[in-house]
Amino acid sequence: MCGRYTFSSNLEDLKTEFSNKISSNFSAKYNISPGQESISISIKNNQYYIQKLNWGFKIIALKNLIINARSETLNEKKIFKELIKFNRCLIPANSWFEWCGSKKPYLIKNKNKKIISFAALKRVENNGDQKFIIITSQAIGNLKKIHNRTPAIINREDYRVWLGKNDEDALSILKPIDDKHYYYHPVSPDVGKTSNDNEKILDIYEHKNDEVPLFPNLT
Repeated sequence: MCGRYTFSSNLEDLKTEFSNKISSNFSAKYNISPGQESISISIKNNQYYIQKLNWGFKIIALKNLIINARSETLNEKKIFKELIKFNRCLIPANSWFEWCGSKKPYLIKNKNKKIISFAALKRVENNGDQKFIIITSQAIGNLKKIHNRTPAIINREDYRVWLGKNDEDALSILKPIDDKHYYYHPVSPDVGKTSNDNEKILDIYEHKNDEVPLFPNLT
């Protein structure tokens, strides 16, 4: 799953990644958690634009927010089946946090890219709130040593495929990410507190009795 992520890039970084025509005001966030507002990227009239959304769908029958959707079953779940046709978006991020077991968090990031883009779905809820969820895929390689799921990440050359009109083409690019492009390191359990939203929580932290190798595939 994906339950926390970071995005501290500025507008110029986003313009470089997507388009110099996009514009928005936002601040750096180092511990984005469910329920919080974040930025998304969509496309209209062939132009990228930024939209601010809150993370997590509220379902009356469920106590907790729905924050993720499995890529393998998107077309099997009623709540996602219609959204996949017309409500796809991207969530820009720099890295994400994942817990190995229940108490050992790790920061995971791409070795070469400053910005990565999570595949996501969005919707407007009955009260008018605009929400998103992050799609996940099966973890492979070294990343599986931390958790069996990762965010589904869309490559830059496929942005317009994911955001385009053909949902079958969009679904075809949802594949497990190549772990050789990513590395991870342990971080403090303090990341579990949503109030700890600062750059310090990205620092390396030594977990006791840690069996997960540090910095796999760093070079």
